[in-house]
Amino acid sequence: MAAAKTTATKQEPLLDLNTLIERPKIKIDGKTYEILSPDELSILDSQRFETWGRRIEALAKDEDKSDELDTLIDQVTGKILIGVPQDVWAKLSKGHKVRVIAVFTGLLLGDQLGAAGATLKVMSRLIGEKSSPASSVSLAATRAGGSKKHRRPS
Repeated sequence: MAAAKTTATKQEPLLDLNTLIERPKIKIDGKTYEILSPDELSILDSQRFETWGRRIEALAKDEDKSDELDTLIDQVTGKILIGVPQDVWAKLSKGHKVRVIAVFTGLLLGDQLGAAGATLKVMSRLIGEKSSPASSVSLAATRAGGSKKHRRPS
């Protein structure tokens, strides 16, 4: 039993809390601006961003909802960007705003590669690019290996 206690004390902490929030930064026209840190979000805020993300994806599929989509993209980007002056904000295109949302989504998900694939697909739809047939293939059902064929004992 003593060995178990020794091993447990050498393990990394299960939770590492930091009360100092360091906001991520992005550049717009060469000037650095802060974006919201996922560490600043309450549980309700996190759920709001998830809801907004699902709504953006749904609206992106319906061409008749482009005004509603633009409004929601502006709203979400406005929550993410910190201290961006109005004149700089006015220069941002829809594509720029979608990229800001994509970067923030990547931070929220913590899995940069998974987020990049998912947001790239949505971004392509938002800016009118056609996705390749290969990009819509799901890997979720991919088997780990082996064959379903029954083998005779040797």
